[in-house]
Amino acid sequence: MTNRFFYRDACALTRRAYALAPVRRLRVRVAVWALVGFLSALGGAAAVLIGEAWRAGLPLAQCLPVPVEKSAEQAELARVRFALAEESAARAAVQKTADSAAAEVARLNDELQFLRGQSRTARR
Repeated sequence: MTNRFFYRDACALTRRAYALAPVRRLRVRVAVWALVGFLSALGGAAAVLIGEAWRAGLPLAQCLPVPVEKSAEQAELARVRFALAEESAARAAVQKTADSAAAEVARLNDELQFLRGQSRTARR
């Protein structure tokens, strides 16, 4: 004998209308999701850039750099090199003065120690 419970389920299954559902390949689904993720990241980055530019009050169009003449650039470079050489010479002069002052302090300290020692021996 057949079980009436299973018979009812079988009858219900056979009376339904079934249709084939199109299924894409796994590669296509992965490629679509990767494209959606990439476009979402790109849109988010654009939104952040636009928001930062708007908050800073900058124009959204990118500014082009002003062309600089090569001769002006070379003159500026020469001026900066000259200023660097002057500063290096000034630092060397200050270092030399500091070294000589340190040597003088050491000499005076030694002389002071010697004189203090002489005064102690003179008192005894």
